[in-house]
Amino acid sequence: MTSRPAAPDAKSVVLRYLQALREKDLTVLLETLSPETVFHIPGTHPVAGAWHGPAEVIERFMVPMGERFAPDADYSVDVKHVIAEGDQVAVECVSHSTTRTGAPYLIHISALFTVADGRITVMREFFDTQYFARTLFGTD
Repeated sequence: MTSRPAAPDAKSVVLRYLQALREKDLTVLLETLSPETVFHIPGTHPVAGAWHGPAEVIERFMVPMGERFAPDADYSVDVKHVIAEGDQVAVECVSHSTTRTGAPYLIHISALFTVADGRITVMREFFDTQYFARTLFGTD
């Protein structure tokens, strides 16, 4: 009987996802997301809501977000703290980039992830939505 390799631990999955964001690696992003993944993004801005499944997360959240940044701008995610227990991972990070208008973008984010079978099933992000909407969308 052939045994299936053990799934990576939840912390490793989340850190791999964050690295893929930095590197804009769509293949790895898709590998880290469960077919049932749900992303919850707070606020009333154009990318707020709950996105279900990898295609919707990529097409309705990540692509519109990527369009808000200068095409040649680096995007960094500096992880400050990670706490993992079982299938739950909490991350505190700071994201840096440059908007399409040339404005600097720096935002502190806390995110809670749930991981099952080596893939992210839920991500809930928390950040200053007023700064986010003003800096990326020109609204409050």
